[in-house]
Amino acid sequence: MKIGKNIFITLYTLLFILFSYSCEQDISVTPPTKPVPLGSVIIQSEPKGAMIYEDGRISGILTPDTLNWLEEREYYFTLQKKYHKDTSFVLSALVDSSAKIFIDYYKNPTMLGSANFSSTPNNSKVYLNNNYLGTTPFSIPKLKPGAFYYVFQKDNHRCDSILVPVYSSRTATAKIELTDTTYWVDYSDRTSEIHDFALLSVAVDQDDVVWVGSNNGVSSFDGKQWKYYSINNSGLSGMIINRIKVDKYNNKWFATDNGISKYDGSTWINESKQTSSTFPDNWVEDIELLDDGRKIIATKNGLGRSFDNGWNVSRFSAYADSNWITDVDVKGDDIWVTHKNKGVLHLGTGREWEWFFYYPARYDKATEYNCVTIAEDVVWFGHKIEYYSAMTGLSSFKNERFDKSSYKAFWGIDVYNIIIKNGNEKWIATRDGLFVFENYNNRKFYSTQNTPLKEDRIFDVAFDSKGDAWIATFGAGLYHFKVTQLK
Repeated sequence: MKIGKNIFITLYTLLFILFSYSCEQDISVTPPTKPVPLGSVIIQSEPKGAMIYEDGRISGILTPDTLNWLEEREYYFTLQKKYHKDTSFVLSALVDSSAKIFIDYYKNPTMLGSANFSSTPNNSKVYLNNNYLGTTPFSIPKLKPGAFYYVFQKDNHRCDSILVPVYSSRTATAKIELTDTTYWVDYSDRTSEIHDFALLSVAVDQDDVVWVGSNNGVSSFDGKQWKYYSINNSGLSGMIINRIKVDKYNNKWFATDNGISKYDGSTWINESKQTSSTFPDNWVEDIELLDDGRKIIATKNGLGRSFDNGWNVSRFSAYADSNWITDVDVKGDDIWVTHKNKGVLHLGTGREWEWFFYYPARYDKATEYNCVTIAEDVVWFGHKIEYYSAMTGLSSFKNERFDKSSYKAFWGIDVYNIIIKNGNEKWIATRDGLFVFENYNNRKFYSTQNTPLKEDRIFDVAFDSKGDAWIATFGAGLYHFKVTQLK
């Protein structure tokens, strides 16, 4: 009985303590927090977009905007905008009121800058947003701060522009050197919308539209606008454009890594092993267009001549280990062919192929034959050299005789292509620059050393109706050489 009484007393004591604690909590109440009285300010500026600093701390907002968390006290604000001097002001905020601040940067004369304009050569006209500013050299005071593109123009020079940053209370220098285009105009990825600057081929059609090919498709240029053609946006059959030709109907023909493509300005027609079982090979190095509509193509696997029902293929398998034909040229009944590493072939009136320089006794240390071109009474060949002290990269065939020693200027130089202008003027595209001559002893040479060319590797040349040259370089894009200006 005594134990039970003790338990009762203990429980009573615990209940009393708990009851007393909970009652005390219920009647002890903290006064509610009163909101802090706030004011606001609207900050605007001309120009817009200035960062707002409040008492030296970044607010994270730009003008125009509202700061609606201000207490009733004095605030120190600073506006920061790139190129402009900082602008500061003091504001005394009032409770339940809104202030409005407008900062016009340009009412402060020290906020403006200036710029000196000069050019090489002088007397270049300068424009900003198509507005004429002056002719170099000249200066402009009281310029609004900011970065602006100023355009420089001068006759017979490439129009160019320069980004000039103008800061408050400073004088900027806007100086540029314009490229002289009196004789040479460059079209690269920096100066034009050409699709590539490592070019393999070039042709000019009857409308003076220039067509250029590379390992990455085709571009055309009509003097104002560039267009790009690929296997993804046109009917072009391949992306590697080894050669471009234009026929008498102004159709454009492309020798590609996937057959040949014909483009008449609206429709594409392709020929390859996918379209013809007798097509020699999809890799086509060159294409010759005959007056009767037939075609002759040089491929990695033989020479193809088109007929009504397909292709007649010559592979010369009895003579060579491979059948890689690099170039072909035709004049009348004569067909001349270069084999990549086995010499030269000729098909004349006898209608049997004659092979030169294949047999070891006549081997001449030219590892690759790149091109052949038939001039008035001479056939010209370009080679790649195995031993640079062994021979020249240019040779000829005249009066049933090959000449591989007379052209000392080409000693050790790889010749990529030979283009004939006006019947007998040779334009020789080489690894080291461009040679031009009718008479070898009166030749001219153009390279990075004596012209604006920025690349010596020249792969192809074509001529427009004026007689000016369009030069395809492998590394610096396309060059327009105004040959007629030299006269």
